Amino acid sequence: NPTIACAGYDVTFTPVKSVSALWAVAPQAMAAQIEEAHNAAVADALRYLEERVLFSRRGHGGVRQVEVTGLVAAAFTHRDSRAGDPNLHTHVAVANKVQTVADGRWLSVDSRLMHKAITTASETYNTALEAHLSQALGVRFEARAGDDPGKRPVREIVGVEPQLLTRW
Repeated sequence: NPTIACAGYDVTFTPVKSVSALWAVAPQAMAAQIEEAHNAAVADALRYLEERVLFSRRGHGGVRQVEVTGLVAAAFTHRDSRAGDPNLHTHVAVANKVQTVADGRWLSVDSRLMHKAITTASETYNTALEAHLSQALGVRFEARAGDDPGKRPVREIVGVEPQLLTRW
């Protein structure tokens, strides 16, 4: 069973459609506040990964988990989808190397934890974004069911018309 090396992880933080739609049609000052809230939520999610998820392993078979100093990453913010629709989102390229606290050695990220935590990091982002936008702009969110009854409702901004989201 050969080991496959992994250079890093692409973690993408994308708001619900109503956030990107409001951002696209908002006056410039409001659009800047939406982008600031998005960036703050990305930072919150990355902080969650650093504080709760990021470790390395040592010992025979990697049985011992070791603490690390933090993640090394680069963030790239995009403003549209491949189709050209408004889609504010950030890709974060997280390096697979971390520095251990104990002796400063650079080792690989414990990928088992990273893979398990991606959904939680996404939910951390969503919750933080909703809080940041509610505080900065006073918007409210509500659960909206989509076309697929098998999927859970998505929390969208109240007042952003579903027809606009469907068009984009």
